[in-house]
Amino acid sequence: MLYVRPLSDEEGTELERMVRQEVGRVSQRAQMILLSARRKRVPEIADIFAVSRATVRFWFKRFNACGPAGLYDQPRSGRPPKITAEVKETVKELVCKGPEEQQLQATCWTVTMLVGVLGQRLKQSFSASTLRKALHELGLRWGRPRLGMPDKTDPEKAAKQWVMVEAVVTAPPEAVILYADESRLHLLPLLRAMWHWVGQQARIPTPGTNITRALLGALNIRSGQWTYLIRDRMCKEDFLAFLEHLLTIYVNVPIILIVDNYSSHTARVIRDWLARQERLQLYYLPKYCSHLNPVESIWLRLKGKVAANRLYASMPMLLQAVDAFFDAMTPAHALKWAGAKM
Repeated sequence: MLYVRPLSDEEGTELERMVRQEVGRVSQRAQMILLSARRKRVPEIADIFAVSRATVRFWFKRFNACGPAGLYDQPRSGRPPKITAEVKETVKELVCKGPEEQQLQATCWTVTMLVGVLGQRLKQSFSASTLRKALHELGLRWGRPRLGMPDKTDPEKAAKQWVMVEAVVTAPPEAVILYADESRLHLLPLLRAMWHWVGQQARIPTPGTNITRALLGALNIRSGQWTYLIRDRMCKEDFLAFLEHLLTIYVNVPIILIVDNYSSHTARVIRDWLARQERLQLYYLPKYCSHLNPVESIWLRLKGKVAANRLYASMPMLLQAVDAFFDAMTPAHALKWAGAKM
């Protein structure tokens, strides 16, 4: 019969302590050793603790070799990670190709879809939380995309830019160099990201019926002077009214006006009007290059200050806020904001 070796007094004391103070399996193993020292047989001990005889013999051998310290669990390396290099590489490949490559009726991946495809390809199951961790480790984040300009280039871009540069360089000292642009103002609040308490997402009230106005503005890039006009719409008649307004603001001086290719800027009525007067010369930015217009920075500042996440009781009140913004905008402010764009 197999029994443990004889116990020393110190070992007996330590085993008694382990039975009283240790928890779970360690206390149980100490009891096995004490019972064996009292000449209980292996089958009896196995029945008492509802374990196999092999388990009892294993802990006898551990005690015989290491004493009471051998009854503690040894450090374990743990379960091998599921997110291996192969898994990451497969996830990266799937994300780059898109779900259409896997014959899925979707335009972008979800975690649930990735879990299903990975399970089929690697013959391995993954939880949603495990896969999210892999996506984060790859540098991916769940977020909303944003619209961008088309990846196109005006074939006449260089020629148009050179014409504008030549016009500005050869203009007389008294000439006014203006960039102009339009923007639409809505009574419906413009929604922008903001901080809010968790579970308390901000609710911005709506006017019920949206009302719009058109803002036409021009920036003098030499002096920083800002000129604007408020109209009901942004059609060719409104742009023509703005051109006539500029002639009243800048009297008896040549005006070089640079705009984008919006349809109201290129209409026949505008070309006919330009042909009948000599003081204002109109130049067009290259196509797909409206981002080169520094006036867009003025609109961005205006809407962030006045319109973002804010409902006005009426359009006149909103227009008052617009007037107040432009009254406070100094030429230095305008040039600084424009410089950030150019």
